[in-house]
Amino acid sequence: MSSSDSAADQPDDYSDQQKNELEALASIYGDDFEDCGKRKPWKVKRHPEVYLHLRPKGLSSKEEVYVRVDLQVKCPPKYPDVPPELELRNAKGLSNENLQNLQAELNKMAAELCGEVMIYQLAEHVQGFLSEHNVPPPKSFHEEMLKNQRRQQERLAQEEQQRMDQQRKREEQMQNEILAEIQRREEEKREEKKRKEMAKQVALF
Repeated sequence: MSSSDSAADQPDDYSDQQKNELEALASIYGDDFEDCGKRKPWKVKRHPEVYLHLRPKGLSSKEEVYVRVDLQVKCPPKYPDVPPELELRNAKGLSNENLQNLQAELNKMAAELCGEVMIYQLAEHVQGFLSEHNVPPPKSFHEEMLKNQRRQQERLAQEEQQRMDQQRKREEQMQNEILAEIQRREEEKREEKKRKEMAKQVALF
């Protein structure tokens, strides 16, 4: 086979790989997978362009989804030997910094995976990233203010309770000291009475 024949076969090789990958992605992601190329007229030669609606992976039924993002992948004619164009869209619950970091990670992965189909691996990476950042959003200023007020009220109530406990202990201590003083004086009186009685007895003898 001549080199020209080999070169002529390459577009079909790319098309086959791209087609097989799209079929696999459609099977895996179901309704979360969109083949954007189907929107174009059927006579127009198209290259894979897909849209994946991604959420955190491995969540239990009780866990809420706080983050999500769509991954748009545009493949050049010679994909996968040439990396695809990647874009993150419709993000929810992710900061701009997180999106920039994720975009950079995806671009690096795509460059490293050149030569093999990679969209599934890229999507898996996005879902792992979402799982790590699936946390409730920060509370609003009003909610935070109410929370701080509750904390302050609880602190004041605790301090008031401590003050009352200390006051009660001081009163109990004072009462115990008074009782002890009364008992001491009564004991002294009894001792004094005994001495007087003994003195009278001695005088009689």
